Amino acid sequence: MKPVKLTISAFGPYAGTQVIDFRVLGDRSFFLIHGPTGSGKTTILDAICFALYGDTSGAERKGEQMRSDHADVTVPTEITFDFVLGADSYRILRYPEQERPKKRGEGVTKMAKNATLWRRTGLNDDAAEGVVLAAGWEKVTEEVEKLLGFKSSQFRQVVMLPQGEFRRLLMAETRERQAIMEILFRTEFYRRLEEFLKESAKNLQAEIKQLADQRNWVLQNAGAGSWDELEQKYKANLEQQREVKENIKKCGAALKTAQDHLEAGKRVQEKLKEKEDAEKAVKELAQKAPVIEVKRAELTRAKLAAGLWDAANLLHTRVREAEAAATNLENKRVVKNKAKEAYEKAAKALATEIEKEPEREAAGREVARLEELVAKVAALAEALQAVGKAGELVKAAKTAQAKAEDYLAGIRKAIEEKTAACSAAKTIADQATALEAAYLLAEETCRKRQTLENYRRELAKALNFYNQAEKKHRQAETRYAAAREKLADLQEQWDKGQAAILAGGLTRGEPCPVCGSLDHPNPAVAGGVLPSEADLKSCRQAVSELEEALNRARNECGKLKTIKSTAQSRVEDLEKELGEKAHIDLAALLATVSKAKEVWSQACRAQKTASGLEAELERLKEQEKQADRLWEEYKDKYQKANTELEAARAVLHERESSVPENLHDPAALDKARQEARQRKDILTARFEQAKKTAEEAKQALAGAEAAEKEALAGWRSAVDLREEEELSFQKRLKSAGFDSLKDYEDARRTPEEIKKMEKEIKDFDEALHAARDRQARAARAAEGLKEPDMEKLVREEATVKTAYEQLLKKEGLLQSQVEEGLRSLEKLAELEGKLKSLEDRYMVIGRLSEVANGKNKYGLTFQRFVLGALLDDVTVAATQRLKLMSRGRYHLQRTMELARRNAAGGLDLEVFDTYTGAARNVATLSGGETFLASLSLALGLADVVQSYSGGIHLDTIFVDEGFGTLDPESLDFAMRALIDLQKGGRLVGIISHVPELKERIDARLEIRPTERGSVAGFRIV
Repeated sequence: MKPVKLTISAFGPYAGTQVIDFRVLGDRSFFLIHGPTGSGKTTILDAICFALYGDTSGAERKGEQMRSDHADVTVPTEITFDFVLGADSYRILRYPEQERPKKRGEGVTKMAKNATLWRRTGLNDDAAEGVVLAAGWEKVTEEVEKLLGFKSSQFRQVVMLPQGEFRRLLMAETRERQAIMEILFRTEFYRRLEEFLKESAKNLQAEIKQLADQRNWVLQNAGAGSWDELEQKYKANLEQQREVKENIKKCGAALKTAQDHLEAGKRVQEKLKEKEDAEKAVKELAQKAPVIEVKRAELTRAKLAAGLWDAANLLHTRVREAEAAATNLENKRVVKNKAKEAYEKAAKALATEIEKEPEREAAGREVARLEELVAKVAALAEALQAVGKAGELVKAAKTAQAKAEDYLAGIRKAIEEKTAACSAAKTIADQATALEAAYLLAEETCRKRQTLENYRRELAKALNFYNQAEKKHRQAETRYAAAREKLADLQEQWDKGQAAILAGGLTRGEPCPVCGSLDHPNPAVAGGVLPSEADLKSCRQAVSELEEALNRARNECGKLKTIKSTAQSRVEDLEKELGEKAHIDLAALLATVSKAKEVWSQACRAQKTASGLEAELERLKEQEKQADRLWEEYKDKYQKANTELEAARAVLHERESSVPENLHDPAALDKARQEARQRKDILTARFEQAKKTAEEAKQALAGAEAAEKEALAGWRSAVDLREEEELSFQKRLKSAGFDSLKDYEDARRTPEEIKKMEKEIKDFDEALHAARDRQARAARAAEGLKEPDMEKLVREEATVKTAYEQLLKKEGLLQSQVEEGLRSLEKLAELEGKLKSLEDRYMVIGRLSEVANGKNKYGLTFQRFVLGALLDDVTVAATQRLKLMSRGRYHLQRTMELARRNAAGGLDLEVFDTYTGAARNVATLSGGETFLASLSLALGLADVVQSYSGGIHLDTIFVDEGFGTLDPESLDFAMRALIDLQKGGRLVGIISHVPELKERIDARLEIRPTERGSVAGFRIV
């Protein structure tokens, strides 16, 4: 990635729009970013990093925190960055969340953060944006990460090396360095291969475990512990099944015999029972014979009565016709009476409506009067409308006059306020110089007070460490003294014990091995348990260790005492310098500084405000003159509108007198007209309706009287027919043998009842005949038979059957066990075959996974092995520059030693010191040495990445500070290394305060602070 153009707006110290065009460098690829502290050098890197990733180069400030304090509220904070990546050109526009003025009305509104990325390949016009690749804050960041191949944190470790981040790549642990190199060298394939092998081994393990669990389940389900036990169990069940089948055959034959005997007994029992049932059926039918004879006589009379059914039905018809004619006559009489009452009521209502003729005539006259008032009310409405319009003109003129008066008063008040504000601003502005001095003094005091607070914390920490060390020293002295005393006691016991041992070996008359005396008057005796030589040696070792611990504690205590004294001296010196302010709360001092800065800022702003207020006062005085003229104009308009209103009111009064007061409103007149017409129409309609109703009632009464006469004639005819039919039916009863109508009714039956009696009699006769035949057959079949012992036969059959069923159940159980055993053996054989195949595969895949995933003494994964080889190339390239910068003293190299037992290894770095001939950790380098080593590593990494051409373009490197830690000779070597980068076409930008760099580098991006923010521009010497 190479920068082309950077446009900064209201960002950091850059209040306006600042354009930095890197194309002015031409063929130069080495430049210095130079300027005073706080002018905005690092902000250049912040802007590039913010445009690409949405955060700053140090990742400590958010975009919304980079809003320039000097910027006008109308200027938005945004970054536009044009850059080249390989053969393609791109542009990014990004702006953070910020407040902007409302488009309508006063105040501000919040503008959401956003970003856009364009591809501009082939475009030469800076105004052309190109094709949109991504839009939206997160989407643009994701697309940039894909294009550059870096995340923000990795970009700051490899391409842009800001303050505080420069040495991170050098000091990174294996895992952090692996993440960076994986992206740079595109080695994610090897990581995916590790994961594939690991996942494959895991899946194989899971399959093996699953098959082993299935095998164990098969054995457990079969109740066996092994294949042999399962096979033996299967064969035993097979043999037992064969024996049970033989027993089933024998028991089946015995069961067949018992069942035959039982069936024969049942047949004898059934024949005897049939004889008994037949005799009983004949006896029961004989008992029913008298009842059947009665029914034979009843059937004869019913058949005679059936011959009179036609005459009886005709008589019933004549009776019903006479009753219907009587009902019809009564109904017609009721209708005639109701029609008569309706006619009388309608005639009365018609007479009432005839009497209302005068009222109908009055309603017509009222309608005519109201029609005449329509034109007058319309004229009155026009006059009233004219008065309303004139009143509105008066009101509008009065309101306009009041507004003009308020506007004039407002301008005069504003003039008064602006005059006072201008005077106050001038007063405050005159104090700006004194307030600035007060602010700087307060800031210096606060800084010293902050330093004092830090020194106090260091002193407290040193005191705490010193007290702990002193306590440990006293404890070490106590333990050492106790151990020495214990050693002395053991030594004394040892010496006495040795004497007692020698004394125990003395013999009377033989010389003492110590003194040679033959007399032994008082031999030594052991006073207790004698210590061993090992105990004595262990105690001496403990005393020696405690003595070393005491010396260490004494040395540590001395060092911490020196640190404590130094910290105490610093605190006392600074307290003396600050005096009373040394004990003021730091927050209060910070508040004082903040207040002093705010007061000074107010004074600075007041200087600008005063000149602005003077111009505002001139403008307001001119507005005052215009407002005064406007007020006079609206005053004349109000007087004219008042005159027109009075004239309209006079015309209205004249027209109101010609119309009744309650009808002034056209709506009221229309309502009165409608009511009058409605009343007239109602009276007329009621009269017409009464005439119509009376005529209809008269016609209805005539029709009802005619219907009554016709119904009377029909009733008389029906009564005559009924009486004739009654005489004819009485004659036929006597000829059929019935004494009376009641006698006929008792004998009468329906056709269904007659058929039922005939069937019942016939069924009885047939049943009696069949029962007698059955009795004869059953007697012949049971002749000579005796009752069998059925209980004994049932008992014998049940016993044999139970034994047979038990054998069948046992045979079925054995059959299922045999089948289950066979299935288990087959399943077990199948599982064993699969297990063997999977275990053979796991022997290969599992081992490969362990090796590839770092299960070795170095904790080295396959990917880290590949990256290690690449890191070796990087250290070789880095060492070429580091040797030059360190005058041949240091070489960078990879180490396989693990920082911790459980840490990842393979990508850790160490430095080989040719002065000592030993390798050591890179953390042991001094500040300047660390800078040179970090710079060498970054440049070597860029060389190797470019040589492998892995799709990552490391065409640019920015270095923010660090050169101030170098001596002149080291600085000279570092500059040579950086200048060599130009040979590869790489752009190198350096931020530094070192004066020598300004003299050596002819291309400089100079940052110059002003009162309204900083400005930047390239200067080519």
